[in-house]
Amino acid sequence: MPEVRHEIRLSCGPTSPSRARSEVRRLLGHEHPAVDDAALAASELVTNAIMHSGCQAGDVIGFTLVVMDAFVRVEVRDPGASLTGPRLRSEPDEEDGRGLLIVQAIAAAWGVSRYDDRPGCTVWCALRIPRPVLDPP
Repeated sequence: MPEVRHEIRLSCGPTSPSRARSEVRRLLGHEHPAVDDAALAASELVTNAIMHSGCQAGDVIGFTLVVMDAFVRVEVRDPGASLTGPRLRSEPDEEDGRGLLIVQAIAAAWGVSRYDDRPGCTVWCALRIPRPVLDPP
């Protein structure tokens, strides 16, 4: 399967996590085996970008969905006015702040890419595409 890449720009506002989920469902289709995890990861990463990057009204968040043979990769680029980067919450029982813990739990891998020439970062995760179990002949 050739790699399929889809990129959109999202506003730094409260409707963007929902829009990211909708894009994932539209692009993958409701029957794709990784659609629920990809929609959840997209929502969590976009929410984190809005809540923790220091973005303001009028700023843009980049959202990319990459579909490969064995993985779906979700990437969220924030404008990065914040001096601190993404981090796992050390208190998993708190009411909020568990987005990266959720992403870590469902992803095969995740990470952060920073830029030398501009503020901001990209937080990404790779989700395995489950393969159907075939019945023995």
